[in-house]
Amino acid sequence: MPGTRYLSTSAMFEIAVISFVVFALFYWCRQRFRQLPLPYYEGRHVIITGCDTGFGNMLAKELDNRGFSVFAGCFTSNGEEELIKSCSHKLQCFPLDVSKTESIQRALLFIKSKLPRDTGIWCLVNNAGIAGSVGPSDWLTRRDFEEVMSVNLYGMIDMTNAFLPLIRKEKGRIVNMTSICGRITLAPVPYCASKFAAEAYSDYLRRDLYKEGVSVHIIEPGYFATNIADPGKVSHLIRAAYEKCDPDVKEYYGSAYVDQAIEKSKKFLGMVTNNNPGLVVDAYLSAVCSRYPAHRYLVGMSAQVVFRILWNLPESISDFILCLGRPVPVNLKTS
Repeated sequence: MPGTRYLSTSAMFEIAVISFVVFALFYWCRQRFRQLPLPYYEGRHVIITGCDTGFGNMLAKELDNRGFSVFAGCFTSNGEEELIKSCSHKLQCFPLDVSKTESIQRALLFIKSKLPRDTGIWCLVNNAGIAGSVGPSDWLTRRDFEEVMSVNLYGMIDMTNAFLPLIRKEKGRIVNMTSICGRITLAPVPYCASKFAAEAYSDYLRRDLYKEGVSVHIIEPGYFATNIADPGKVSHLIRAAYEKCDPDVKEYYGSAYVDQAIEKSKKFLGMVTNNNPGLVVDAYLSAVCSRYPAHRYLVGMSAQVVFRILWNLPESISDFILCLGRPVPVNLKTS
């Protein structure tokens, strides 16, 4: 058309290069901004749940080493003893079962009695979690879901509600452990349902506290070498779920299905499990120790790349990919 001007190829290339440089500079500045540490750690009190083993145990030790005053909730006395032996006198352990409201209330009374006068909590880390039962949907009961929800969701909610007044006092922060399984269901287990719910709760909580000076942060790991992703434990959970089934359900699936499911789960975990749990602890440390932490920490290459692609694909494609290796019930094959 007369009067219409078109950009030359060189001009378009220059715009593309400038856009890339601006984006890269913005990303670099944002990352540097997020790495700025708090001005001090001494005198800040942190509560961590699920400190017997795994991420919680490692985080408690690292924060204690950095000078924080750590309250470490442990489910077992062995977990308490191990932490007490390996940490400074500033770290204080207490028994905690987040699935029980009375245990949380006892923890609240204990921590209040140990806090200095007019001092609150800088950070609550809701780390405690369990895997729960594993198997097809008709192997699982309401009780299976309730058991997992009582720890992974209701425990998180009860801990937050109990300690929120102390967190408000410091204008502190809450760090919630969810999972990549809170974005895409990778196995037919109550665990995924609990993590989807924990994601929704965390988003709600962040917006609810937005104007109060309390921030909320989510840790979303992929599969890491912990008790929850242990192939031997998962195999035991699959077989235990099958053994609880009614006779007609067992007959429909057959014992061969169980063997195949165990073999497939081992193969899957072998492909996606990351053997460096320190990456998750690093994300925790950033959420606790940074001046301007991210809202979400997607941890691990499988979570950042492979599963990100899967949850953004149309369901027809992601379903096809995820169901390729699933075993088939014996009676379905013969019908």
